Amino acid sequence: MGFLWVAVLVKGILAALIVIYCYTNIWFWNSLSTITESDPIGVFDFIVVGAGSAGSVVASRLSEDGNFSVLLLEAGGHPPLFMDIPLFSASLQLTPMNWHYQTEPQNIGFGSTHDNRCLWPRGKVLGGSSVLNFMAYVRGNKMDFDNWKSLGNEGWGYEDVLPYFIKSEKNVGKRSKIDESYHGYDGMLTVEDRAWKSSLPQAFMEAGLHLGYNLVDINGVNQTGFMTPQVTAREGTRCSTYRAFLESVTDRPNLKIVTHALVEKILIDDSNRAYGVQYHRGNRSVVVRASKEIVLSGGAIGSPQILMLSGIGPEHHLKELGIPVRSSRSVGDNLQDHVYVPLGPLIHNETDAGLVNPADWKPWWDYFVHGKGPYTSTGIDGMAFKTSKYSQHSDWPDLQLHFLAYSVSSDHGIILRKILALNENMWTDFYEALSHAATSSLFATLVRPKSRGWIRLRSSDPTEHPLIDPKYYSHPDDVKVMLEAIRFAKETLDTPVLKQLLSVYEVKHPNCKDIPADGDSYLECLIMHSTQTIYHPAGTCKMGPASDPDAVVDPQLRVYGIQGLRVADASIMPQITNGNTNAPTIMIGEKAADMILKEHSNNPSESDEDSNIVIPQDRISVPPLSNTRSEL
Repeated sequence: MGFLWVAVLVKGILAALIVIYCYTNIWFWNSLSTITESDPIGVFDFIVVGAGSAGSVVASRLSEDGNFSVLLLEAGGHPPLFMDIPLFSASLQLTPMNWHYQTEPQNIGFGSTHDNRCLWPRGKVLGGSSVLNFMAYVRGNKMDFDNWKSLGNEGWGYEDVLPYFIKSEKNVGKRSKIDESYHGYDGMLTVEDRAWKSSLPQAFMEAGLHLGYNLVDINGVNQTGFMTPQVTAREGTRCSTYRAFLESVTDRPNLKIVTHALVEKILIDDSNRAYGVQYHRGNRSVVVRASKEIVLSGGAIGSPQILMLSGIGPEHHLKELGIPVRSSRSVGDNLQDHVYVPLGPLIHNETDAGLVNPADWKPWWDYFVHGKGPYTSTGIDGMAFKTSKYSQHSDWPDLQLHFLAYSVSSDHGIILRKILALNENMWTDFYEALSHAATSSLFATLVRPKSRGWIRLRSSDPTEHPLIDPKYYSHPDDVKVMLEAIRFAKETLDTPVLKQLLSVYEVKHPNCKDIPADGDSYLECLIMHSTQTIYHPAGTCKMGPASDPDAVVDPQLRVYGIQGLRVADASIMPQITNGNTNAPTIMIGEKAADMILKEHSNNPSESDEDSNIVIPQDRISVPPLSNTRSEL
C-alpha cells in the first residue's frame, strides 16, 4: 500500500511539472514576441489580417514576390514548442492560445452541456486553428467544389482547385496507400502517415472490409470507404501552417509579422475603398495602410466580426449598434458546422490502446528522440465515409465516422470533460465509472448539414466575443441523416473483429433511461443530448455571383461594395466541405494568393516609409483622412 501511495505521488508531481512547463512555455513565447516586435512603419502593398490556416499561406505566398511588401497581423502570439505534440491537441483548448468562443443555447442537441451551449475553440496564435486541431488531412469531396462552381463561382470546380491542394502538399507517406496523381510531393505542408498506431486501426479497416467497403484514399479517386487518415505532421510532430509556411520565411525583408495585434476595424474612405487597418496592441491603437489590398483571414468567426465592426454587414443590425453602414451584405449568415454523436465509451477487451500515462518515461523518450510513439498521435485511429439514402449522389458522402483511441472517460475528467462543457450529472452518472478503464469512441458525424445559423455582434466593442447561434438540427433532414450515421456506426461496431476487441458500454444515457434502447426513439434521444461539434465552422462570408443576394464576396473573394478588400478563409465557403476543413481552408489561401498576385503582377510597389499613424488612447476611433489616397 505504501508503494502505491509513493507511485501516485510521483505521478502527481510529474504531471504538475508538465503543466508548469507548458504554461511557462506559453508565457515565455508570448512575452518574447511582445518585447522584440515593434509596430510597423510605412505603407504596405498588402495587409493580411489573421495568421491562421489561410492567412499564413496568403502572407507567405504574397511575400515570395520581393517586389511587394506584406504586413501580417495576428491577435495571438508564437506557438510554444509543446503545442507541436499531437497528443496534446485536446489540452491546447484550455490555453490562452484559444479564443474560447461559445454558442448561444441550442434547442436541439447539447442537452448534456452547461446551459445547452457548445464551446467553439479557435486558434489565437500564429498558425491559428491548425495549431489546435486534430491534424487530419481531409480535402473534401470533388462534388463539394463542383457544387460551388454550379452555384456561379467560376474557377472553384474540383479541376480548378486540385492544383492548389497539390501545390501545398509534401506527402511523405507510403505511396501504395494513396492515389499518387492526386497528391503533391514538393509543397510546404508536410503530410504523412501516422507515426504510431495501436492495434485498433487495423481492426477498424477489417470491419470496413467485412461490411463490403473498400479501403480508399479519401483524398483521391473515391471518398466512400474506410481509411486510416493521413495527418499534417513532420516526423511525428504537428505541422501547422505556421511551421509549414511562415517559420522559415520570417527573415524576408518584405514580410513584417506583428503578433498580439487585435484588429478593431478595416478603414474605408469616402469612395468605399479599404485603405487601412486599425488594431490595438499593448496600451495603444495603431493605424497601418495598404496601397493595394487588405486580405481578411480571421476565420469563420473573426472575419464576419471584423467586417461588421467596419460597417459591412446586415444594415438593420449595424444601425442598432450605431455603426455607420458602408455595405449592406449578409455577413454572418450561412453559418454551417459539422456535428457528431459519440458511441461509447467502448471498453477494450484484449488490448490497452488508450491514452498514455504522462509519468511513463518511455513514450516521452520515443517522441523526443525517435519521433515515434503514442505522443505522435492525436488519437484518430480511423475514418469512414458513406452516402446515406437521402443523398442523390453515390460518391458524395453525407456521413462520416471518426474512430478514436480514447473516450471522455480516458483522462479521469481532467481535460476532455471540460472542453466538451459536460455538466456534472453527465460526468458522474455516465462517464466517471470508466475513468480507470481503457476505452475508445466512435463518432457518427454529419458532414453535409442543411441547417444554417448566424453570427452577430454583441456590441460595437471589438474585444467582446460575437453572438454565435449555429441552430443545429434546425433543418429536419439533418436529424434523419444523423440517425443513419448512428446506425452505420452501430453496424460497424457489430462486426466480428471489433466485437472481439471492444465492448459497448451498456449503461443508458442519463437523459434517455426510460426509452427502450433498441429503437429510433433512443437514438433520437442521443441526438438531443449527446451531440457535439467537431469544430468546423464555415460559410459566414459566403462566396457567390453578383446575382446571389446572400453573397458577401465574389468568386475572386473581393467584398461586394468595397474596393481593395478580400476575404480568404473558411468563411467564404458557400457550402461546407464534407470532411475536416483545415485542408480546404489552406487551399483557399493558396488560390487567393495566386489570384491577388496575378492581378497585381504588373503593378510596382507603392510603399511609403512615412505613413504610419499612432493614435492616442483617447482617440481610438479615427475617421478616414481626406488626403488618404493622395498620400498613398
